[in-house]
Amino acid sequence: MVQHLIERCLLLHMNQQQCVKALSKYASIRPCITVTVWRELQKENRDFFHAYFRALSPYRPFNGKS
Repeated sequence: MVQHLIERCLLLHMNQQQCVKALSKYASIRPCITVTVWRELQKENRDFFHAYFRALSPYRPFNGKS
């Protein structure tokens, strides 16, 4: 259930802090549970999260490095 709710947060382009806060407030899930599940998802899906965090980061002008 927590994994499903985190996936919904990801669809809404939330970062970890926003997701933890939302699940605590609206689903009464303790923050330590959300953080633990989030970390496990990151371990299992490194490439996805790398791309996800890159997409969420503020615009950076092209500097010739990637």
